[in-house]
Amino acid sequence: MSIFALKMLSNARKKEINSLKQKKYRQRYSQFLVEGEKSVVELCQSDYIIHEILITQTQFDKMGDKLPKSKVLIISDKDSEQLSALETSPGIIAVSNFKESKIDDFAFENKITLMLDSISDPGNLGTIIRIADWYGIETVICSPDCVDLYNSKTIASSMGSFTRVNIIYTELEAILKNKKIPSFACVMNGNAIQTVVKPKEAIIIIGNESNGISSEIEILATQKITIPRIGHAESLNAAIATAIVCHTFIVQ
Repeated sequence: MSIFALKMLSNARKKEINSLKQKKYRQRYSQFLVEGEKSVVELCQSDYIIHEILITQTQFDKMGDKLPKSKVLIISDKDSEQLSALETSPGIIAVSNFKESKIDDFAFENKITLMLDSISDPGNLGTIIRIADWYGIETVICSPDCVDLYNSKTIASSMGSFTRVNIIYTELEAILKNKKIPSFACVMNGNAIQTVVKPKEAIIIIGNESNGISSEIEILATQKITIPRIGHAESLNAAIATAIVCHTFIVQ
């Protein structure tokens, strides 16, 4: 049995938490929501600063020993359903502060870095972050118009990997002009990826789901590369393409 009493959230507090489902309020409060047992536990093990963890009694009895008790509030099943951004509430929601990351804090030398140009789908961004984590890629650079990292679907799709990968939003042109690192633009008419000499350090550029890489960015790339098409599909999902390129560059 829990030693914590049920916390009745005020309507004002519920409204504030619910507002974090919208980007403008996430930016106003510099906070975002993380849902699900795995993601919240990984958040607790990261350097993110957690404001509070809202959890149902049933979920607390299941995994409360994995949580920092000073941050825990037991809430009703009804409040959990109302606050969740998911179709079915997992019974645990963390409210976390943003983590600031600056491009100057990270090195590009002797490693693979992902660069995303105008990725618009939150599920794709979250999956790409998860792929980066799988292949040991430390940093993902996003153009300013990429979908928000702290979108609930992005966080959910990353399955906790957002806590281990540095995500930086910045103008891409300046990096490609100033960094003496080979860059590879994933396009439809480049060199077949299996023929490319794989460097020990590189920036891999992935473009928008519908429009690909913008011409301003593509022209700055050292090389254009393509995943050869055998069948008749028009294109690959951005996250799938990222996984294939990362595997080819890092494993094969």
